[in-house]
Amino acid sequence: MPKTWLYAVGLDIYCQLRGEFNHIHGRLDSGNCTGETVEPDCRKKRKLSPLCESENDDGNQMGAGVILGRPQCIAQGNIDVEVLWVGWSETLVRIDQRVELRGFRVYKTDVPRILQLPNGVGAVSGFGWAELLGIVDSCGQIWRFKSDPKSTTNLYLDKELSAAFNNTVLHVAVTGSEHVAVLHDCGTSITTFSSLLEFYAHSEAKKEELSGGGRKQFRLDQHLQFTCIRSGELHFVALDSEGQVYSWGDNLHGELLQQGGSLLHPQSVPTLEGIPMREIATNGFVTACLSRDTKDVYIWGWTPDTRIIGLPNTVDIAGIVDQFDEDEDTVIESVAVGNGFVVLASSNSVTYELCVWIAGGSDLTDTFGLSRSETFVKVNGDWSGKRSDEYGIKVSCGVASMFIRVYDK
Repeated sequence: MPKTWLYAVGLDIYCQLRGEFNHIHGRLDSGNCTGETVEPDCRKKRKLSPLCESENDDGNQMGAGVILGRPQCIAQGNIDVEVLWVGWSETLVRIDQRVELRGFRVYKTDVPRILQLPNGVGAVSGFGWAELLGIVDSCGQIWRFKSDPKSTTNLYLDKELSAAFNNTVLHVAVTGSEHVAVLHDCGTSITTFSSLLEFYAHSEAKKEELSGGGRKQFRLDQHLQFTCIRSGELHFVALDSEGQVYSWGDNLHGELLQQGGSLLHPQSVPTLEGIPMREIATNGFVTACLSRDTKDVYIWGWTPDTRIIGLPNTVDIAGIVDQFDEDEDTVIESVAVGNGFVVLASSNSVTYELCVWIAGGSDLTDTFGLSRSETFVKVNGDWSGKRSDEYGIKVSCGVASMFIRVYDK
């Protein structure tokens, strides 16, 4: 198992960043797991290797609104760690074959929910909103969380909803306006819903083949596949197998990178045609994508101060990050978007340095102890001592927080 480090920084509203990471991870006894619900009394304890504690660490007592002003290592060891989804006050993290749900809205405790899927089934996508928070497993089935006022939150397999998509779901994304997009049929179809209620009702509607309503379906050409979808405040973006970017939803602030108004179906972004992308990220009204071949980063959308991250003044043109052009040895490895700020992770083939950079257009940049800058500034952390030829790096963002994952290649 490769060595992995997970760092967190930002606004830790309800312990969704650190939580119980600094002490004990739990492993559910899969032998007691029915495959539909998971109860906390079947939990077994184990300890990981020592963690990087902050100088002012006071154990695990963290109240609402605590700020991690500099990156802290919240987990390390010979473990496979992936941040599936980061919201405002909830985070979904996969550790080995477990999924940890952290935050406030889903459970009324600082102790993270540690979840185990049936043997051989791993979480492949996280999605979430106040009424919709769960995972999609590698078998294309949708898992949901339900709260019982008299007990803790349970994870259960929504068989009817999964059956409505023929158990072929790859991703589910939800905008801030509670529109839902489902990527299914091995990535060849996207179905969008105008509300969460309509999405939940899809299993019943499927029986009657709902006529009208807000449900829209889009199919790619058979030789192409969508690989992922991401959601912002009012819009969606998607990436296909050839690296083409698609967008749809509202276009109030140029977040679609399309001329005109709102779009009901995914349409390819003309400005980026012929430039294969390998990663897309969006949050709020800003979207960023990382090119597959040239490692360039394109950014578009809107923040209160577009100069901060170099956003263009027109709604159908993407700005390109040219800060690293003079250093041909620097390669951008990952990109993530928060609420008005963009984060990049880079490596260098000569100095072998791993770096994290941030530029922001909102007051949330103060959370990271950084002043506003029209260019990307470096975020200092323990990863800087690791060689890029030995380790990889990836960044993930929530509205007011970010995670940095460093892993042994």
